[in-house]
Amino acid sequence: MLAFVAGAPAAAFAALLTIPLVWWAFIPPFFAFNALTSASADSINLFCLLAILLIGLADLCRKTVTIIRSGGLKPSGKSAATNPQ
Repeated sequence: MLAFVAGAPAAAFAALLTIPLVWWAFIPPFFAFNALTSASADSINLFCLLAILLIGLADLCRKTVTIIRSGGLKPSGKSAATNPQ
């Protein structure tokens, strides 16, 4: 949601801040930083992968909405089908 509203840099910053917060508050032992288990590290890696994917898609959506609001893509007047070559 943040990527739609504020853009990709803000969403990436929020995702990076989320990783230590979730590690501290939601991975046992709770409210302490300890070594990650293999499963916890895999979960964090999956979160990073999905965050990158969603931020990229949201940024693409923002750019598409900007193009549509500005009147869409303008035709260049030249087409490959009518090119007399």
